[in-house]
Amino acid sequence: MPPTRTAPSPPWLYPNLLGLDAPLVAVSWHWLFAKSFGIEFPPVFHLILGLSAWCIYLADRLYDVFTGKNPENGTDRMKFTFRNFRYLVATLVIAASVNLFLIIQHVPTHLILSGLATASLLAIYYAFRFKCASRIKAIIPREILCGMLFSLGCAITPHAFGAGHPQAFWLAVASFGIVCSAACILISVWERDEDLASNDSSIATEHSRVGRHMSLALPLLALLCIPAALSGNWKIYASVAASAIALLLMLGLQEKLSKQLLRVLADAILLTPLIFIWF
Repeated sequence: MPPTRTAPSPPWLYPNLLGLDAPLVAVSWHWLFAKSFGIEFPPVFHLILGLSAWCIYLADRLYDVFTGKNPENGTDRMKFTFRNFRYLVATLVIAASVNLFLIIQHVPTHLILSGLATASLLAIYYAFRFKCASRIKAIIPREILCGMLFSLGCAITPHAFGAGHPQAFWLAVASFGIVCSAACILISVWERDEDLASNDSSIATEHSRVGRHMSLALPLLALLCIPAALSGNWKIYASVAASAIALLLMLGLQEKLSKQLLRVLADAILLTPLIFIWF
C-alpha cells in the first residue's frame, strides 16, 4: 500500500518538528544561570549543551516512533519523525559526533564527571521506560521527570565552574525544573487524544483532571517566586513567574488556539530569559 499523502506542515512548526526548540530553551536558561550567579565559562559550552539537548530529544522521539504501535496516528512530531526516520537517525549521528568532538576538545575532567552523573540519571529514566514504565509512572510521571532532568542538565556547567551559593543555586534550578515540568504536563493535556490514538501513555492519559490541577498550581508557582526573587537572583524567578503566568493564560485560551500552536507556544514561553539579555 503506498504511503498516505499528508498536507505539508506550516513553516513556523518546523523548529518544533525538528526538536530545535529544546536546545534553544536549554541554552537560554544556561546563560541566565551563569549571568545571575556571576559565573564565566567559554561560549563553546553553550553549543555543547545545545547539541546535547538536541541529541537527547531526537533520540527520545526516534525511540518513541520505533517502539510505538501506531506512530502514524500520533502527534505531529511523531508523524514527522515516522516519515523522516532515516534522515533523523543520520542527523542524530552527525550531531552526536560533532558534540563528542567538542566535549573531548574543550570539556575539563571535573565537568565530564558531572555530566556523567546526569547521564546516569538519564539512563535510569530510560531503564524505567524499558523495564518498569508503569510502576515508575505511578511514582514520578514522565513529564515531571523530564522537566527536572532538563533543568539539571542546564545547571551542570554553571555549577562546575563555581556557583558561589550552592543552596540558592539549586533552589533556582529546581524552580526552573518545576515550570519546565508544568509545560510538559500541559503539552500532554493538549496532545491527549493523539497519545491515546497512538497507544502512547502520558500523565494526561492516566489522569484526566490534571489540567484542572495545573490551573491551581501555576498561579501558586508564580506567587512563590515573589519572596524567592526578593532574596536575590530576581531575574531567574521573574523568568519562572512569567513562564508560569503565560502557561496559565494558554490554559485559559486552549479552546481558541490550535493544538499545533499550543505545542509551539509551550516551548516558546520557556524562552523568558531572553527578556533579560540586554539587562
